[in-house]
Amino acid sequence: MLLVSVVTVLVAVRLRRLGTARSTVRTTASQVTDASAQEGNSLRAPVLTGAPARVPEQTARMQHGDAHRTHRAHGHGPVEPKIAWKTPIGGPIQGQVVASADESTLYVASLGGTLTALGRDGHIAWKVDLHGRVYSTPCVGNDGTVYVGSDARTFYAVSPTGTVRWKLDTESDADTGPALAPNGTIVFASGRTVYAVGSAGTIAWRFRAKGKVFTAPAVADDGTIYVGAQDHRAYALAPNGTVRWSVDLGADVDGAPVLGDDGAVYFGTDADEIVRLGRDKGEIVWRARVGGYVRGGLSIGRDGDVLAGVYGPLPRQVRVAAATGKLLGAFEVAGTGARDFGVHGGALEDDDGTLYFGGQDDAAYAVDRSGNLRWRFVTGADVDAPLTLLRDGSLVVPSDDGMVYLLAAPAH
Repeated sequence: MLLVSVVTVLVAVRLRRLGTARSTVRTTASQVTDASAQEGNSLRAPVLTGAPARVPEQTARMQHGDAHRTHRAHGHGPVEPKIAWKTPIGGPIQGQVVASADESTLYVASLGGTLTALGRDGHIAWKVDLHGRVYSTPCVGNDGTVYVGSDARTFYAVSPTGTVRWKLDTESDADTGPALAPNGTIVFASGRTVYAVGSAGTIAWRFRAKGKVFTAPAVADDGTIYVGAQDHRAYALAPNGTVRWSVDLGADVDGAPVLGDDGAVYFGTDADEIVRLGRDKGEIVWRARVGGYVRGGLSIGRDGDVLAGVYGPLPRQVRVAAATGKLLGAFEVAGTGARDFGVHGGALEDDDGTLYFGGQDDAAYAVDRSGNLRWRFVTGADVDAPLTLLRDGSLVVPSDDGMVYLLAAPAH
């Protein structure tokens, strides 16, 4: 019975990744590059030039570290996948593990329907029942409050000690990772609706798309909010929730966008593309065809390159030039040939330029800045959630096997 239950849950995970019917992508005068046909099987990073890239000072407290969703982190990750500890959570884990400001507590949500607080030694400090599966990454506010939604059509604010401070009924499953906006609101999506909520649980505004919003919102420094939806559109919303622009990308947009240091906005789609849009008007600058669905959140390296996980038939992590959309390199993982099997999301980058990501081949990977495999760490199921680097170099790997693994920091 246990095996049947686990298989049922994992099948449900895969199915909810599938988009609605896809339309033909219209090409215009904007640049189109066919990354799937270009040479390159290395994620080699270029030599860094220019001003230092923006990197969050704190360990990730929301999906991909900050509201720009860049997925950069300070620290030097493990040189080998040595397990420091592993803790069962009670259900598959689809969202990133986030940390309190002092890293004394790690927060993890699961499809088992709980929010769990772990101590740095891996012990369970407390659990809160969220009464429904949780696909999203929790978000830690400035005062330590943890915000997270569940498939019980409820969005929660939980204190650092595990007390529910408030909860908000939503129109549908609240399954996107919240972001902290500069004006103090928490922005997330449920069904077709994007919500902005104050720290006391009061709704500031709602925006309703024509299709389900399955992307974790990205928020610029000026408060502009970027989301994609299964109505094939990318949206830019003003801080008050009004639409600044929207653009039809021709296919479902399921993964979180990422904001470049120059203000550019990038989305992945079920048309096998990464698309660069202008910040102010949403004009399409280029489309890069990468040979598979791009369904997880994108990330950006310190050099500005776009990093993306790609689904089958050739699952891989790719590096795409921000200026041109040209494929610069790729790292393939073992696949089944199926279109709905692959790598879910852009890689995490550390101070050395090493990239860390998971795949649906049950493994987490470390690829150094020369594009060489440093190590491969096998878990008991898919690794769909983004990985988290702690300041001492420890790496947190959540898995669909219901386990959180801490890989030990390199020896100093």
